[in-house]
Amino acid sequence: MIHTTGQTKAAALGEQECEAVLMQGIAGKDRQAFERLYYSYSPRIGNFLMKLLKSPELVDEVVSEVMMTVWQNADRFDSAQGKLSTWLFGIAHNKALKALERGRRHRLEQVLETEESGFGEDEWDDAHAGLGYAGPDNPERTVLGWELGDILLWALDQLTPEHRIVVELTMTVQCTYQDIALITGCPVNTVKTRMFNARKKLAELLIKRGYSPYDIEEAR
Repeated sequence: MIHTTGQTKAAALGEQECEAVLMQGIAGKDRQAFERLYYSYSPRIGNFLMKLLKSPELVDEVVSEVMMTVWQNADRFDSAQGKLSTWLFGIAHNKALKALERGRRHRLEQVLETEESGFGEDEWDDAHAGLGYAGPDNPERTVLGWELGDILLWALDQLTPEHRIVVELTMTVQCTYQDIALITGCPVNTVKTRMFNARKKLAELLIKRGYSPYDIEEAR
């Protein structure tokens, strides 16, 4: 058992050393080192971002932003502070937050324009259908188990990016609070608090739009 533990520690140390060497190469603008990192990590980062952003085009854009940041700031990576994957996913998390906020502002602007146009109820539904809201097979429709369609998507869009990411990671990616804490760089208690506040805010928003707590429970 002691021998196995020693081997495990040695393997982890060897991995950290390899990561440090790789990042030193990228810091020195070694394109081959950068290509190795890109092909190793971009698929994993892309899968993570897809759970949050729901758009292949936006995911490609954010992955490019992440890799550009790595290329420009590789010298900031410190293997003594943690694994390379944690550092990379931290960058991806920050970029995703910014992308979500940009998208939320854009959609709210469109909704406000729709409200000001004086559409009737049927036209309002048609207008919402053109805002890029998900169809019935979109995973967002089952977040928190509430199949409330577009009204739930609207409610999710009202959350701050920090709260929405916690909801998405917890309910659709099945991350633990510990995983989310590592990704977001927050203490576990902060993650729990954000999840509590996000649930409370979603319930308040849905009730304001005409859904009672009983309706929500029945839709689960």
